[in-house]
Amino acid sequence: HAMEDIDPAFASAVRPGDIIVAEENFGCGSSREHAPVAIKAAGVSCVIAKSFARIFYRNAINVGLPIMECPEAVDAICAGDTVKVDTDAGVITNERTGKTFTAEPFPPFIAEIIEAGGLVARTRAKIVAAKAQEA
Repeated sequence: HAMEDIDPAFASAVRPGDIIVAEENFGCGSSREHAPVAIKAAGVSCVIAKSFARIFYRNAINVGLPIMECPEAVDAICAGDTVKVDTDAGVITNERTGKTFTAEPFPPFIAEIIEAGGLVARTRAKIVAAKAQEA
């Protein structure tokens, strides 16, 4: 049911690795982790928006969904464009136009959570690593 209120065809049209490009306050209206979980489960690799609802922003990090705030990129990307993102460097490239945009990269501790696949996965990995050191 991901995004069906906005685009009923979204779930059948989205492909693994697709990127959502959105306007302001993306994710407003949802205070639970279900929204970013559904988007990630649909195969979306990143969401680029002008801004995010604060709770969605944090929930996306918690579930390991990469998100980037970059109003300039949103204004320059058209539906169907191929977009490449480097979340570590904060670089967004519109491959159709060749234009690049800079977003604020996450600090290392948040990047680590996203890379691990979310907060639970990161915590689990830390526990396993700590137990291995004790042995």
